[in-house]
Amino acid sequence: MRSPTRIVLALLLGIVLLCVQGEGVRAETIRVCTYNILNFPGSTGTAREPDFRTVLSNADPDVLVVQEMLSQSGVNQFLNNILNDGQPGTYAAAPFVNGYDTDNALFYKPDVVSFVSTQQIPTALRDISEYVLRPVDHTSSAAEFRVYSLHLKAGSSSSDQTKRLAEATILRNHLNALPADSHFILGADLNIRSSSESAYQKLVGSEADNDGRSFDPIDTPGSWYSNSAFAAVHTQSPRTTQFGGGANGGMDDRFDQLLVSAVCEDGEGFDIIDGTYTAYGNDGLHFNIAINQGTNYAVGNTIADAIHDAADHLPVFADFQTFSLLFAPDALDLGTAIVGASVSADLSVANLATPPADDLDYSLAAPSGFSTSAGPFSLPAGASDDHPVSMVTGTTGERSGTLEIATDDPDAPLHTVALGGLVVDNATPSLDAVTQLLSDTLDLGLVELESVAAGTVSVWNLDYAPATNAALSVCAGTITGSGRFSFEGGFSPSLVGSSPAEYGIAFDTSGATPGSLYVATLTFEAADDSSVQGAGALADLTVQLSALASDGTGVPGHSTGFSLAAASRNPFSDRTSLLLTLPRPAGVDVAVYSIQGRRVTTLASDTLPGGEHVLTWDGRDGSGTRCASGVYVVRAQADGTSLTTKVLLLR
Repeated sequence: MRSPTRIVLALLLGIVLLCVQGEGVRAETIRVCTYNILNFPGSTGTAREPDFRTVLSNADPDVLVVQEMLSQSGVNQFLNNILNDGQPGTYAAAPFVNGYDTDNALFYKPDVVSFVSTQQIPTALRDISEYVLRPVDHTSSAAEFRVYSLHLKAGSSSSDQTKRLAEATILRNHLNALPADSHFILGADLNIRSSSESAYQKLVGSEADNDGRSFDPIDTPGSWYSNSAFAAVHTQSPRTTQFGGGANGGMDDRFDQLLVSAVCEDGEGFDIIDGTYTAYGNDGLHFNIAINQGTNYAVGNTIADAIHDAADHLPVFADFQTFSLLFAPDALDLGTAIVGASVSADLSVANLATPPADDLDYSLAAPSGFSTSAGPFSLPAGASDDHPVSMVTGTTGERSGTLEIATDDPDAPLHTVALGGLVVDNATPSLDAVTQLLSDTLDLGLVELESVAAGTVSVWNLDYAPATNAALSVCAGTITGSGRFSFEGGFSPSLVGSSPAEYGIAFDTSGATPGSLYVATLTFEAADDSSVQGAGALADLTVQLSALASDGTGVPGHSTGFSLAAASRNPFSDRTSLLLTLPRPAGVDVAVYSIQGRRVTTLASDTLPGGEHVLTWDGRDGSGTRCASGVYVVRAQADGTSLTTKVLLLR
């Protein structure tokens, strides 16, 4: 993307190049030229080819309308031997109509404009030709512009003027019937000597219907004929002697003109560029003399000689800026955000037209659930801008809607952008799958010396659903206290959705003291998934770890008569019994745990007398809900001693 500084420099360079006529290099515009080529080919067409090549290769029009073309073969000769000489395919020709008297023709660069259509507007004398064109960067009919080639009746008598008025009236009526604000250009040999002539006023005057009113881009009214005050705009004749036919009166008439519709000079869209209207070869210093007499300060003597020898008129051209060209995405995803977060994404809008094309004028309208600045905005050709689009995050749920960009790009008067996003609640860290549990215990029980015991801690994202909650990030895990506890395989961060993250906890008794109780605290740091906008830290989870070291012969101060065994069906489907033996009265805690270490239900939590006790489990959790099939651990704790056994539930 060009920087603003480079764009400004490019514009300045383009203006400078326009001032150097004959160089054939300029900024990207559409140059429209009209040229009376004097009965081409006639008997001298071949001899004049080099002169036309010199003139037109330097004038370098993108669209060229000519008058006094005589035949289809003349069109082919002009196209192939003059315009495309040494550069085949650079120009194409519009369909030619061989009408009464001399005719019009149009040539254009197909890499600059697309040809759309043509028609003839009959008059009592020569037909007026309409050509519909469109810049190649555009496809809409709204980007079309019309070029008219006309050659009005010659002569200065009242009869001649009446005939010109009739021709001009036919054209004005045709132009009035065009859609309002149509872009059109008249490329004409008017044969009119004064702006006061009725035919000229018919074209440029204000009437009840001004849709077809034309305007002189350089606003130069007056009596042009043989008037030195208009020497700089005269176009006929570049000759003072008979030279291959045609007029030879010297530079004293403004017959050849480009007139434009109102919307071609309003500063918007397809529009004439100020300062580019040029009577090519006229330096304003050749009034009533030949264009090549002495020094020509506009184009130099070589081109002046070619203009003199090619025809009895000067070509007249002007440069037109093209339409703006919108680029914007079709969709913009604002992603997932935590409820209440501040969320926005940039909507990039660009004007892809090449300077000095029209500015892109546009405004934005956001749908419900989103907001943005409405504008209006304006982007120079070649520039872009980013517009923050915000998502409303006050409540959870999906967000969707269509943002509208209203522009002056004729191909995209209304561009739509599909917006989307999702607002969710925070993740809910828990050590339990049913209710939020922020702290718990993990007792590895009696562990023989020189062995390693292991247990599992599960971390849940309680009530998680992708459409309503953020995933849970378990960012860090630390164990403080006894150094005998550790993560199996080390700690690794986890992202928790529907399934829990499971961490194996190991206890190493190497060198431990028999009968010693070892404790530690496991802490998990939890947060929302960092990819969710507005994510933040959540409550820590803590697990109290414990284990009792044993040499296998008993623990000092504890009876070896303490035992726990499955007393009946194992596996079971609806009920099983366990036998708890106590050597003496003791406070006991007997509970069922999932294989992941989550307490499912309590079977006994009281002081029991010494002896045997039968405990029954019906396969349900503490809330009375039937548990799923699987292996469960029954753990009994009494007098600081812990025993476990496993049972298999089958549904």
